[in-house]
Amino acid sequence: MNKVFGNKKAIAIFVLPAFLLYLIFALIPIFYNGYISFFQTDLMSPGRFVGFDNYKNLMKDKTFIKALTNNMFMVIGSLIAHLPIALFFGNILFQKIKGSHFFQTVFFLPSVICGVAVGLMWTFIYNSEFGLLNKFLEIIGFSNLQQAWLSNKKIALFCIVVVVMWQFVGYHMVIQIAAMKNIPDSLYEAARIDGAGNFEQFKSITFPLIKHILKIDAVLIITGSLKYYDLIAVMTGGGPNHSTELMSTYMFYQGFRTLKYGYSAAIGMILLFLCILAVFISNKLFRSEPIEY
Repeated sequence: MNKVFGNKKAIAIFVLPAFLLYLIFALIPIFYNGYISFFQTDLMSPGRFVGFDNYKNLMKDKTFIKALTNNMFMVIGSLIAHLPIALFFGNILFQKIKGSHFFQTVFFLPSVICGVAVGLMWTFIYNSEFGLLNKFLEIIGFSNLQQAWLSNKKIALFCIVVVVMWQFVGYHMVIQIAAMKNIPDSLYEAARIDGAGNFEQFKSITFPLIKHILKIDAVLIITGSLKYYDLIAVMTGGGPNHSTELMSTYMFYQGFRTLKYGYSAAIGMILLFLCILAVFISNKLFRSEPIEY
């Protein structure tokens, strides 16, 4: 096996099929998308080269600016909702309490459900006439808080963030617990002998030693928040009055409803740039030294 890993030709042979698939289904579409973003085209007739006009028009497009703002809100909201909450519950369940594995499964379960199914379920929960949320508020005596949750442009995006949190907190929690389990027990034993409590152990041992995983987790949260489509498409369609419009939904609208593929491609390239920028910023914020036990 060591001879195989030391043979560059053998490595190239094993890597080549995966690289070809990545080239065909990822790199080539990205470059082609960047190419057509400089054209005014519907892909069914010869396009007209317009240079950076699509990008310039996006900066003047109020709907796109609203979608970009909503995306930034989703990124910040998801980071606040996911990282701290997942870290809190993950640290509790890491303490080997009774039923820990059961609760990990329960928290993780929503993340394996299809996004469309989650969107439909929460649409029913938020329904103003027969929704579970309004019914619950009526039962506990807060009928004055009942409303059409997804039709109120002031809170519709908050409602979406709650759904995203419900679906993915368990997923990020399991990632963080897996990182915690790689920390040697001897470090915690030494800390307990020195009189360190649970919070001191978390602050001085757990958090510093899973910082590299938190960086990966933050990248997954940010890039995922920038690319959300299915929940929005099912629950609100970007409404009311574009209050839940995201770049992904606006890109779909411009490409497949108005057939402005060049304009849609420009939105896609901006989305790609923001994802790359998010990775760069996350690497800077969660910079950590190499870990040696």
